[in-house]
Amino acid sequence: MPNLLNGMMADAKSLILGAIVLMAMAFVIMTWARTRSLVPTLGSLLLGAVVIAGVARYSTIKDQVDKDITRYTNTTTPPLGG
Repeated sequence: MPNLLNGMMADAKSLILGAIVLMAMAFVIMTWARTRSLVPTLGSLLLGAVVIAGVARYSTIKDQVDKDITRYTNTTTPPLGG
């Protein structure tokens, strides 16, 4: 049963990532169609790439933030100004 759920979660993650890629592509195309300018189009392309990278690496980012929070909350030194 856990293998089935893990497989379904992996499929859902790839489906969501694919949908985000399609939305980013539509965002870039709509920006180009509206402005016909290179700078806003490159900006929308960069923004789409950042969003895709953030979604694709969400678990890695979450784990690193959890480690940082745990490390800094377990220190014995008082906070600055306190």
